[in-house]
Amino acid sequence: MHSSLLVVGAASFLTGMLGYIIVRMWIRPIVRYHAAKRRLDGELARYLARGQVTIDPAGPGKAKRPVVNLQTARRHAMELVTCYTTQIPYWYRLLLDSRRESPAEAAGLLTNLSRINDPARVRDRIEQVRKIMGFR
Repeated sequence: MHSSLLVVGAASFLTGMLGYIIVRMWIRPIVRYHAAKRRLDGELARYLARGQVTIDPAGPGKAKRPVVNLQTARRHAMELVTCYTTQIPYWYRLLLDSRRESPAEAAGLLTNLSRINDPARVRDRIEQVRKIMGFR
């Protein structure tokens, strides 16, 4: 067997192994993070576009909001936090920190959203989340 074949075989094996590690440990978690981020953005946009508030005839100042959208948005935010804290690589977390993107802060703002009765405050909170996450 020629030594050049052994070198080529070893080089291709190492390249494949390195590619697998990069895809498995870096690319897939980053893609998963961005997919959750897009889903959160879409859910918040649908919530705002729907007009989010209808007046409750039971009493003045009481408002009903589509709770399903809020629950889905919170679920996406928690998925973002999980990706951010446990899955994405440290160097990418540093990049997100330099962009001032904080999924934990966004999830915290969405947590109490269903208890707020003032539509203007709800809209402000959602806009804060969109700003924190870098949505346009």
